[in-house]
Amino acid sequence: MRYTSRRLESQCEEALGEGKVLVVLGARQTGKTTLVRHLLEGIAERSKLFLNMDDHFLRDRLVSTEGLLRRTIEDKAGRPIPSMQDRFHLVIDEAQKAPGLFEMVKDLVDSHGAHLAVVLTGSSALGLHDPVAESLAGRARILKLCPFSLHEGFRHVHPDSGTPGDLAPLVSALLAGAFDGRSFKELAARCRWHALEKRAFVRSVLTRPMFPEPCGRDKPEPWIRDYLATYLEKDIQALAAVGNVALFRSCMRQLAGLTGSPMKWETAAQQVGTTSVTLRKYVGLLDQTLNVISLAPFVVNPVARVVRAPKLYFLDQGLMWGLRGYEDRKLLDVTGMLGTYMEAAAITELAKWCALETTSPELRFWSKTAVSEVDLVISNRGFHIPVEIKLSERFDRSWLRGMDTFEADHRRLGIAVPYKVILYLGDPALVAPRTYAIPLWGLA
Repeated sequence: MRYTSRRLESQCEEALGEGKVLVVLGARQTGKTTLVRHLLEGIAERSKLFLNMDDHFLRDRLVSTEGLLRRTIEDKAGRPIPSMQDRFHLVIDEAQKAPGLFEMVKDLVDSHGAHLAVVLTGSSALGLHDPVAESLAGRARILKLCPFSLHEGFRHVHPDSGTPGDLAPLVSALLAGAFDGRSFKELAARCRWHALEKRAFVRSVLTRPMFPEPCGRDKPEPWIRDYLATYLEKDIQALAAVGNVALFRSCMRQLAGLTGSPMKWETAAQQVGTTSVTLRKYVGLLDQTLNVISLAPFVVNPVARVVRAPKLYFLDQGLMWGLRGYEDRKLLDVTGMLGTYMEAAAITELAKWCALETTSPELRFWSKTAVSEVDLVISNRGFHIPVEIKLSERFDRSWLRGMDTFEADHRRLGIAVPYKVILYLGDPALVAPRTYAIPLWGLA
């Protein structure tokens, strides 16, 4: 499969250049190993070693045999670590399956950090994050690799479609409360390039996976089925030994059906014949394996946020589509249900960009009444940016109501709203003072 460059590459290179242990987290099949292999492409074979902890025989030997990890490195390099002239790169895939290696890695880094660069990858946040926090505190840089963003996916499907200007600074400004008239003009000018192709691409992927392998396929259903089967058989069983796989699958379908709605745990659990405790446990597993994101409600009192119902979204709308039974696109269009996919696609797109930001923007939603609500609130460095998400290509002034109410309600509290944003499928436009209508396809 052709490699498509990822936005995370520069941060990975920076971490390795600083001598940090690079930890790359991401759901299965997001391209972690492919990314790392690309980063180390120019490193001589004798100066790099890839170890896959999916191999339980190798895993058991490395953990149980004292000094074997160091000897394996020195055998590959052909010399002891202290006498290495070039920095040796050790890559441990699926590292969360071998927590016993972390102390060994720590000792090697502490003793030979100048001669050794270490990369850990994993598809379980908890299985890898906690041991790293305990054993490699201050020594590691943890980065998250998501499925393709629209920008990456479009370049993957249309590799020869160059667009002038870098999109990243514009999105960073949008997320940081620093988007202004000049930024908007740059984005609008950028939208003129390959507009027809980008419109078509974004419409097509509203119900399609953005993982590297199936992205752009006409028929991704077999890949989705295989992914879900592998996820159930390997990742989930490795984490929690789920006994009732059928119930877990039913809970995933239920969550897919409730996408974009406040999560009422008791009701949702009763509908699949389980308890809210079990459902919360399963959502926790989905979160640990980096397959869902949770949006808390925006409230001024952070304690109150804990007791209000969150909204859950699968990080990839293709998985949601598969779990909901591969819903027919024409039917979704006619019934208006495609709007749910649009909302999920827009929110997960911004979540992917947020994962790249050093300021760690928070994504939440706001709901006051049935008519006074905002799909998304981006909170970053004291700024709070309300965002409305619409499937339509035509602007409607009624879309402003919720965002205007949000700003009016919070102005007296000193909460800064630098501007308001509408993500839709039309053309870029300044629709009101400090209110930007931005096409979702403009982020491709």
